[in-house]
Amino acid sequence: MRVMIVEDEALVALEIEGMLGLAGHEAVAQADDLPSAVAGAEAERPDLALVDIQLAQGTSGLDVAAALKARGVPVLFATGNCPTERGKGLALGCLHKPITDGSLAVALEAVEALLHGRPLPAHIPAALHLYEAERT
Repeated sequence: MRVMIVEDEALVALEIEGMLGLAGHEAVAQADDLPSAVAGAEAERPDLALVDIQLAQGTSGLDVAAALKARGVPVLFATGNCPTERGKGLALGCLHKPITDGSLAVALEAVEALLHGRPLPAHIPAALHLYEAERT
């Protein structure tokens, strides 16, 4: 998948980019606030955006998720503070930080399954919470 990373901590974004590559996916854009996320989505048309909740310039990842959803870009929150009710309808789910190579790889496999109507992987890591509204 072609993935956009929306993260305001540059080292974390680079680490996630490396993990994406190891999992066979491509990081196509990085953003750290709402305007740069919208610009990245419009320029690159990613298959998925990994979005942190607390971003630069006081931007909320919830606002980013809403803007990306309006542009047809699915979102998976990647954060230490996963939204529950507020995140439903905006994202497919949430991957809790700290993110590991393994948890990211399985999370992306699960997201691909959801997006393409295939069965979910047999083992979903505890760090991944899929929002029920998006499972159907």
